[in-house]
Parts: sequence; C-alpha cells; structure tokens
Amino acid sequence: MPPMTTPNGFPRSRTALILAVAVPLAVLADAILIRVAGSGGPLWQGLDDAWNGFVGGSASGLLWQLAEFHNRLGGRAGLILFGLGVIALILLRRWRSAVFACAAVAAAAFMTDGIKQVAERARPEDLMVHTASWAFPSGHAARMAAFMVVIAVVAIPAARLRVWWPIAGVLVLAMMWARTWQHAHWLTDTIAGAALGWAAAMLAWKACDSILATERQWRTEPDEEAKADQR
Repeated sequence: MPPMTTPNGFPRSRTALILAVAVPLAVLADAILIRVAGSGGPLWQGLDDAWNGFVGGSASGLLWQLAEFHNRLGGRAGLILFGLGVIALILLRRWRSAVFACAAVAAAAFMTDGIKQVAERARPEDLMVHTASWAFPSGHAARMAAFMVVIAVVAIPAARLRVWWPIAGVLVLAMMWARTWQHAHWLTDTIAGAALGWAAAMLAWKACDSILATERQWRTEPDEEAKADQR
C-alpha cells in the first residue's frame, strides 16, 4: 500500500503528550479568570480590544467573502465535509482511522463547549455574523486545528509531515483571522480555541495509537490482508 494510506504513529517525544495535557488545563484556568473578571474583562482585555479595533471591514468584498468561507467551513459545511471523509475512510476499510477522526473532533467539541460554559465570555459588541454560544474559546478555531491533526495522521505520509505542519498552521491562522475579522471572537478566544483543538486531537491520537498501529501493520502486510479476506 502507498504510504498515504497508512496512519502515522503518535510522536515518540514526551513533549507532545505533556503539551496535549497541559494546554486544556491552561485554557480552563484562563476560562476561570475570565469568569471571575466579569464584565470588566480579563487582564488581557486591552490586547483583545486593540486587535478588535484593528481588524474588520464592511460586509462585502473579497475579504468578507474569504472570512465568510471560513465561517461556513468551521460550521455545518465543514462538518459535512468531515463526515464525507469519515465515510471515505470506512469505504477504504480504514475504520480504525475513522474512529480516531471522530474521536478527535468529538473531543475538541466536548472540551470547547464545556469550557465555554465556565468562561461565559460575551462576544464583541460589533459582531457581524449570527452565533448563539459564548465566545471563549473559539469553536471554529478548535475544529480547524483538530481537522489539521486528523489529516496529518490519516492522510499525510510520515516523510511529508514537516511540510504539512507549516501549511496546517497557516490554515488555522486563516481561520483565526476570519473569526476576528468578522468580530465573532476576541483574538485570545481564537488562540485558546486553536490550542485546545490541537490538544484534543493529540490526546485522541494517543488514545487511538494502538488501533492505528494495528491498521498500519495490516495495510503494510498484503499477505496478512489476503488471509483476513479468506476467513
């Protein structure tokens, strides 16, 4: 099988796992600080106000269309594409990769929604799109970061990961820009969301590493695959 069809193993370095555990705890601590600060905003509200005043424009033109594309990509449209990807994995007999992908996105959603309820941070008053949830952390940024990790694990050859990660970083930054450009989030909402989405997907990767290893072995041993088909 070509390398792209085999899932990558979790990084051997302990740093990745330590960060994946520490990031959600740090975001939760920030949420508590936001809740305690109340209507006055957290200590970093000045930074968020400055960025919110710097970005944005009219609800028309190329930049608006680009921001709106990301708005939809991080919402229902993105979840539909994700669902199609999961179906494709199942059809390719890669159900273990499909399980990991679902676990990663579900973990990101669970963490994000839970921490939103802790922070209860209001969105910017000049919000330009409809949304009903709290601001901190950004669900769009979290989903995008989780998607990037999922793609890295199930679709990118190990030898190409050093090329993929910078590309993934740019795509996540684009989502963060879009959410702040439409004033749907404060800057720090998107930073926390992206970090949380990455951490959630990394923890799911670690939890599913053993079944992914089984798939990797199964798909790189044609003889074993043929034997399994005969059973």
